[in-house]
Amino acid sequence: MNFVNQESTAKITGVAETLMITLYARYWETKRDDGVIQDQKAVEIVEKIDYDFTKFASGWASLLGSAIRAKRFDDRVSDFIKNHPNAVIVNLGSGLCTRFFRVNNGKVNWYEVDFPEVIELRHKLISETDKYKFIGKSIFDFTWMDEIQRYLQSAMLTPGQPMLIIAEGVSMYLTKAQHLNLCKQIGDRFQNVEMIIDVVSPAFARNTQGHDTVSKTNAEFKWGIKKVAELETWGLGIKILDIDHYLTSFAQYPHRLQPFWLKYFIFILVPIFRNSSRIVHMQISANKIIQ
Repeated sequence: MNFVNQESTAKITGVAETLMITLYARYWETKRDDGVIQDQKAVEIVEKIDYDFTKFASGWASLLGSAIRAKRFDDRVSDFIKNHPNAVIVNLGSGLCTRFFRVNNGKVNWYEVDFPEVIELRHKLISETDKYKFIGKSIFDFTWMDEIQRYLQSAMLTPGQPMLIIAEGVSMYLTKAQHLNLCKQIGDRFQNVEMIIDVVSPAFARNTQGHDTVSKTNAEFKWGIKKVAELETWGLGIKILDIDHYLTSFAQYPHRLQPFWLKYFIFILVPIFRNSSRIVHMQISANKIIQ
């Protein structure tokens, strides 16, 4: 996959490089007649950057799983926007996510937050608008919250404007302590906030080198959770709204499964697999009581 006049991705290393996996998954699905998701913006981006995507080509399971996850996130964000047409959407660790173009209703205020080098590349590929802003900061440089609050004030939005924070493909690269700190800061700084993340199991998190695409980067899984209900015990006012065992959707694509998976089709439904990756929708209200 080689194109002329491509943007360099030399600065995109470590955890940041994993954005290429999800981007390639959406690209590949869009090229397929039976694709899980359609994302022409992803196709445009892949054709504009200098990156060797061929190293992920054999990772069919990860690519299919990433596409299913992206579609499920789309559906949940769309539902939130339908219920809150003027919502604030914050996408943490956004990479080159193009969800805004798939679900935007023209009214939401949307913020993409990621490392400065990622946002630098994003600026070369995607344009900002008054309602679509990029913030080049680590998600643990909590001044990104200050920037969003300033944007909201300039847009004359109320502090309690419904807010949805998305973190897709992020949690497994953070430690538990980092999660605790992040959730506490969100709950302390924002009102009326919900969050959608995906989490992996502890066994999954211990096997970075066995992963069919992440193992091709220098990123490393750091955290997994066995029971999602544990999040409610963190003392941060977290309330689980829903859990989606999205990998069970592999069963909807039997023609895409490799021989082992096809032969042992029922494996997809057993707990060790279905619990290895989940999407969690939660409400966060740190130091507050949720009824």
